[in-house]
Amino acid sequence: MMKKSVLCAALFAAPFMATPALAAIDTYTAFLYGANETGVGDPDGFGVATVLIDNQALTVSWSIMANAIDFPLTGAHIHAAPAGTNGPVIVDFGGSLTGSQMYDADLASITPVNPSSFYVNLHNAMYPAGAIRGQLQYVGTAMAPVPEPETYALMLGGLGLVGFLVRRRQAARG
Repeated sequence: MMKKSVLCAALFAAPFMATPALAAIDTYTAFLYGANETGVGDPDGFGVATVLIDNQALTVSWSIMANAIDFPLTGAHIHAAPAGTNGPVIVDFGGSLTGSQMYDADLASITPVNPSSFYVNLHNAMYPAGAIRGQLQYVGTAMAPVPEPETYALMLGGLGLVGFLVRRRQAARG
């Protein structure tokens, strides 16, 4: 009888013993305008970019809406430079307006302390140096749970143990 109560207590407590790690996801926005380009940008073009950066996993997810510019895009990037100057590409979105979980080691350089040192830039055939541009602005940080391998191991162990007990009970009855 003692073994059964200890086993039940262990089954009950196991899910609470493993807590998932938390990943900090930093959110940035950029308001894109042709007038923000250092050269000649699309005077009618405008848009907004939302960039989510996980600085632990070094992944980025993004969504960009652009209006009044010619498509297709020839490039979509994050560049390193403050407003009014051009800088090198540090993250290449491959000309895509949306994407998720893309790894890039250079993401570590973008932090909530220095977002205005980086800008999002969209390029097209008519404006190869940049049609619209906007400096990143820090919005906030969200903590997202990341399951640890131990969590899965405990869950599988618990399921195996429950299966074993059910099978044992059926064998005893039968």
